[in-house]
Amino acid sequence: RDKGMVLRFYEQRFEGYRNCKPHAGHEALAKLEQKFKVTHITQNIDDLLEQAGCTDVRHLHGSIRHKKCEFHKDITTLDGDMKFTCDFKTKIDDPVKLGELCPKCNSQLRPDVVWFNEAVRNVDYYEISELSYEMKQNDGVFICIGTSLEVYPAATFVKMFDAPNKFLIDKNPKHVYGFKEFKGTASEQLPVLVESLMS
Repeated sequence: RDKGMVLRFYEQRFEGYRNCKPHAGHEALAKLEQKFKVTHITQNIDDLLEQAGCTDVRHLHGSIRHKKCEFHKDITTLDGDMKFTCDFKTKIDDPVKLGELCPKCNSQLRPDVVWFNEAVRNVDYYEISELSYEMKQNDGVFICIGTSLEVYPAATFVKMFDAPNKFLIDKNPKHVYGFKEFKGTASEQLPVLVESLMS
């Protein structure tokens, strides 16, 4: 791997993210928490949901707002490499640079995001099945937003959640049995859906 090239790529992402603010869709999801227990499971690496006021957010692909040791213990590679034992991770205000070293083990620091050949995090399938059961028992709602339904393991959630009320929001939604489809962006469609759920 060319560490410098990868870090420059994430530096560009970080600088682009720095200028982003939550949109109407993020704010609508935060509004749901005024009335309901809400768990957000996202593939996004930004913290726009948190900025909007969402509290229980699970980042499957990590967070661009944190840096960690390149040998951090939460990295699980698909080949089972066991060298990942360091525990240094911290929030950042500036992107990680080449030569920025871990204060614990002197290895290169990196963004706290999932890279190719690494397993996603925060996926506890037992907990997911418990959430699904709770939703089914309490007339819950599952909202799937802006996805191709082709990236795993996130795509499996569409099948795992057996909520009575299921919604799919996308610019070009794929038909999924049992889901009501909303065609458009999250910022356009979430306020409409949330308003109907709150009333």
